[in-house]
Amino acid sequence: MIQEWPREAASDTAVPLAGTEITTTDCRQCGAKVSGLDNRYACPLCGWVNHWSEGSTELPRAEDDPNRPRR
Repeated sequence: MIQEWPREAASDTAVPLAGTEITTTDCRQCGAKVSGLDNRYACPLCGWVNHWSEGSTELPRAEDDPNRPRR
């Protein structure tokens, strides 16, 4: 039996990843190849994650998030 799921509609609030680069390195804990965005990595095999400050770009501020709840 094959289960088919309907495709999700594109979100109007999706932020384009212009200027974002996919980067690859070796996991510092288990040695597996891991890929990430702008030198920010998370290994799916052992759970290692590098610190956010090691990334090559500045992270967006919460105030810039269009989906941020307003108080």
